[in-house]
Amino acid sequence: MQPVTITLGSSPLLLAMPHTGTWLPGEIHDALNPRGRQLTDTDWHIERLYDGLLPDVTIVCANFHRYAIDANRDPSGASLYPGQNTTGLVPLTDFDGLPIWHEGREPGLAETERRNVAFHAPYHGALGAQLQRIKQLHGHVVLFDCHSIRSQIPFLFEGVLPDFNIGTNDGSACAPQISGLAVAVCS
Repeated sequence: MQPVTITLGSSPLLLAMPHTGTWLPGEIHDALNPRGRQLTDTDWHIERLYDGLLPDVTIVCANFHRYAIDANRDPSGASLYPGQNTTGLVPLTDFDGLPIWHEGREPGLAETERRNVAFHAPYHGALGAQLQRIKQLHGHVVLFDCHSIRSQIPFLFEGVLPDFNIGTNDGSACAPQISGLAVAVCS
């Protein structure tokens, strides 16, 4: 199985789907405990949600599961949310904070680096290539990172999550004009 599927389009929009994959190589699957094998932290049905929604859009979709390696994390392993509970580059727990690996079979540094090369790098290489291609076509590109998550996950977030979260990384990852339009549409 290829780590990434790319659907080419010619519009200025790129949909990134880092957590829809459910494929795991046998050795990774076998190292997961029964809870981990349930793959509960998958972003279920994202590809169906966006299918046909927009014409001629480019899609970069990870085919591997986030338990192999999380394509949406810094490859150095730096925390996505410093100072609060989170899952890592190669998660050791699920979103409920419960172990997902058989005891003693948790991936170490060498295994994490192998997965970085086998899965994380190809996903980001594909994403980068498509961003560059679309920017050459249009002079600009809009990257929309597609996710889904349970509405209540006490281990990670207090309270109930919003139905639609317009993540901008405190304004650093999205032009205010685009996030403003998204807020207006959702309102």
